[in-house]
Amino acid sequence: MRRAAFPLVPLLAVGIACRPAPVSAPVEEARPAPAPAAVGTLKARVVSWDVGFRPPTEAEWVARVESEVKDATAAGVDVLLFPELFAAGLGPYAPAGTRPYEFITQRMNAAVLPAVRAAAGPKMLVCLGSYAHQELGWPHALNRAPVLLDGAWHFADKIHPTQGELVESPPIKAGDVIPVFKFRGGNVTVAVCFTLQMPEVWGALKKDGGVQLVLGPSATEDELGVARILRTASARAVELGAAVLVSPLLGQQEDWKNTGSAALYLPANKGIDHRPQESPRRTQGTARDDFTIPWQVLLDLRKQPVGKPEVRAFLTEQPFRVERK
Repeated sequence: MRRAAFPLVPLLAVGIACRPAPVSAPVEEARPAPAPAAVGTLKARVVSWDVGFRPPTEAEWVARVESEVKDATAAGVDVLLFPELFAAGLGPYAPAGTRPYEFITQRMNAAVLPAVRAAAGPKMLVCLGSYAHQELGWPHALNRAPVLLDGAWHFADKIHPTQGELVESPPIKAGDVIPVFKFRGGNVTVAVCFTLQMPEVWGALKKDGGVQLVLGPSATEDELGVARILRTASARAVELGAAVLVSPLLGQQEDWKNTGSAALYLPANKGIDHRPQESPRRTQGTARDDFTIPWQVLLDLRKQPVGKPEVRAFLTEQPFRVERK
């Protein structure tokens, strides 16, 4: 959830001068073999990205992101998810005297987003993780998730920054909207990391047709963080009757370490294999995990009569009050 501690502007030249030589990509896991999705399902791919990946040039870094999207397109992937703050990997290329988040924002807009849009299939949904978005002159930044849908970019800002994000320099400002996107007849939303743990968000999303897919880009530094994200993601699947995808950031940048597991969670309903699907715990490297989402089954859940006990919990709200005694 926290970002790498880039040096402040007065120290930037010193910080860059002391950086180690560029490193090659960590050893990768094998790419999944292409396989078409079954009728009524979505093929989802989670990319677990190593934030320590630093080729000699920024252009090579962008090309690597583009190649992941091209590979997913060729494999027939419907939904592609990258991790939270994976674009921090652009930070080391910032020239001396520039603010790193302003540089990352400029390069995302000028290079990364156009390259990904060109590489993605026309019907693919791509959530490009998130990045620290800071416009020129802003005293703050936003933890922003770019979402490519129908060939156009949309953005979802993290509405629940961590306490660390709120006090870092520049501070991460909370977003004030959680967008819900229409996709293949259903509803999709993005919950960046810590937001997965906030129950009031999910109470609000039960309304107006709910959601069928939650995309959860994450960045966790230790096992406690991983446990919080995965356990709450599983709970969200049950209470919303939705699929929840989690994509972890991996690797190390300076003193910032990350670990996690790619995961898919499904609701515990009849006709759904609801067993948690989690990758092995990883600490470095770039990996890809493919999952099958029973999309038509999730769409049909909300067509069932409200009185059915297995769907009532997430279709309706039960008024109550709290009495402390």
